Amino acid sequence: MRRSPIFPANIGPAMASTPLSTSDRATIDRKVEAEMTRLLYRQAGFGLFSNFVLALVLVAGTYSVHPFSLHGPWLLALVLVSLGRWGINVSFARSGAVIEELPRWRRMFLAGLVVAGLIWGVAGWLYFESEELLPRLLLAMILAGMNAGAARSLASVSACYRVYVVVTLTPLLVKIFLLGEAGSTTLALAIVTYALFLLHTAKLHRADLRQLWRLIFEHEVLVKTLSEAKEQAEAASQAKSEFLATMSHEIRTPMNGIMGMLQVLEQSPLNDEQKSQVNIATGSADTLMRLLNDILDFSKIESGKLDFEAISFALPTAITEVVALLRARAAEKRLNLALDFGPDLPTYVVGDAVRLKQVLLNLTGNAIKFTEQGSVEIIARVARREERVATLRFTVRDTGIGMDAETKAKLFRVFSQGDSSMTRRFGGTGLGLAISQQLVNRMGGHIMVESRQGHGSEFSFELTLPLSVPPASVSRTPSGVGARTLSGRLLVVEDDRVNQRVIELLLRKLGLESAIVADGASAVDVAALEHWDAVLMDCQMPGMDGLEATREIRKKLNGRPLPIIALTANAMAGDREACVAAGMDDFVPKPVRQEELRACLERWLK
Repeated sequence: MRRSPIFPANIGPAMASTPLSTSDRATIDRKVEAEMTRLLYRQAGFGLFSNFVLALVLVAGTYSVHPFSLHGPWLLALVLVSLGRWGINVSFARSGAVIEELPRWRRMFLAGLVVAGLIWGVAGWLYFESEELLPRLLLAMILAGMNAGAARSLASVSACYRVYVVVTLTPLLVKIFLLGEAGSTTLALAIVTYALFLLHTAKLHRADLRQLWRLIFEHEVLVKTLSEAKEQAEAASQAKSEFLATMSHEIRTPMNGIMGMLQVLEQSPLNDEQKSQVNIATGSADTLMRLLNDILDFSKIESGKLDFEAISFALPTAITEVVALLRARAAEKRLNLALDFGPDLPTYVVGDAVRLKQVLLNLTGNAIKFTEQGSVEIIARVARREERVATLRFTVRDTGIGMDAETKAKLFRVFSQGDSSMTRRFGGTGLGLAISQQLVNRMGGHIMVESRQGHGSEFSFELTLPLSVPPASVSRTPSGVGARTLSGRLLVVEDDRVNQRVIELLLRKLGLESAIVADGASAVDVAALEHWDAVLMDCQMPGMDGLEATREIRKKLNGRPLPIIALTANAMAGDREACVAAGMDDFVPKPVRQEELRACLERWLK
C-alpha cells in the first residue's frame, strides 16, 4: 500500500542545510522526544473513555453467553485500572513536567498501558471460548478497532504501541491455535498480518510526528538566530554610523582650516605662479571633500537614512547652476560644455533640487573626466506631460572614450570603474555613479547608458515631478546686483585654534568684527552680558557642547532675539534637526565656504 507523505519530498535537504550547531541539534533531539511523551498524555483521554465504552459493549453483547462471575471481576478490574491511568494523566497535566522529568512519566504511562492491555488480553482469552459466532466476532472487532485507534494515539512512542499490540492480541492468537478448529491457522495469520500493518502505520505516523516537531524546533532556533543576527547587524550599523559621524567631524575640522586658509590666501595679492599653486591646492581640497561627502551619502543610502525633500524649485536655474559649477573644469580641457532645454520645459517643479543637482554634477563631471576633446552636453526634455505632472528626461552626452559592454555591466557597482587602467589614468573611486543610480532610483527613475568604445557615452534618466508655480518668496532682484555690505559684531564659539583663526579671517574679509571664546560655558556668560548681532556656535566642544550652550543662552536671554548659527563639522543625518531643536536658527557645515557663510549671515544681520 503506497502512502503519500505529509511533507514535500525536498524538505529533508532543506532542513539538512539549516545552519545548526551540534549542541543545537542535540537540544532539538531532546525537545522532540519530550514532545512525543507529551503527545501520549494529550491523546490518552479519549483512549481511556473509549476503553470504558468498549468494555461495556463487550459485556452487554456477551452477557447471555458468559456468566456474571466473568463479567463482574473483569469489568471491575478494567474500571479500576482506567481510573488509575486517568489519575496519572491528571497529575501529569498539573505538574507541568520539564524535560528532565519526562522519562519517569513515560515509564508510568507504559506501566499503566501494559496493565490495561493485559486486561484486554485476558478478555481475548476468556471471551473467545464461546461456541457462538456472534460473541467471537464482537470480541475480534473490538480488539481490532482498539489496536487501529491506538496506532495513532500511541504512535509517538513506538515502544508503547508495540507492547500494546503484543499484550492485547497474543492471548487471542494462542487461544485460536489451542482450539484447533477449522480455519484457525488462517484466522491467526490474518490477525498477525493486520497487526504488522498497524505497526507499520504507527511507525510512519511517528516519523511524520518527529519530522513535524523537528521542523518546528529548528525554525525556532533559526528565528532566534536570525533575530540575534539582526540585532548584531543593527548594532554594527549603529557603530558604523557613529564611526562615520566621528570620522566626518575629525576630517572636516582640519579641512576647515585648510580650505579656509586657501580662501583667505586666494584673495591675497599673489603672482601667477602662486595663484596656480593655490588653485591646485584648492582643487585637491575640493576633491577630498567630494570624496568624503560621497562616502557619507553612500552610508546614508545603505542604511536607508537619506531623506528627500519635496519643495518647489526653478528647474532651469538648478540645471544652469550645475553648468556654472563645472564650466571651469571643462574650460581647462578646452571642452564645450553646452546646455539644451526643451521648448516646453516647465519652469517650476516640486522635488529635491539638491539631489537632482548632485546626480547631474556626478554624471556631467564624469563626462568631462573621460572626454579628451569635443563637447559635453546636458539636455532636459519633457517626455510626457499631464495636467499636474510632467515626466522629464535628463541626458548627459559626451564625445569621450566610451565603453564596451563589459565595462557597462559593472558601471554602477560600488568602488568600480571600467578597469584598473581607468583608475590609474583618470582617478576616482567609482562611488559617484553608484550613488547617482541609488538617488535616481529613490526618486522613481533609473539611469540608462548608451555607449560605444571610442564614440562617447550617453547617460539618461526620467523623473516624474509635480508641476508648480513660482513661490511667493522668490526674489525679483536682478541677478547682476552685487552682494550687500555686511556689518556687525559676532561672537564665535570654537575650541580649535586653527578654526578660530580661519573664522576670524573670513569674517574680517566680510567686514565683520568678531570675538572668540573656546568653550560653551564661557559662551553662555559672554552672550548674555554683551550685545552681539549673531553667534557662530561650534557643536562639539569639551565640557559643555554647543547644543547645551545654546539652550542655556536661550534661557538667559529670556526671549530676547539673538541669531545663533551652528558652525559645525557634524554632517550626518539628524544634525540639522538637533541644532534646531536646541534653539539654533541656522546651520553652516564645515569646511566653511566664504560664499555660504556670507549667504547665511545676510539672512540674519540687519
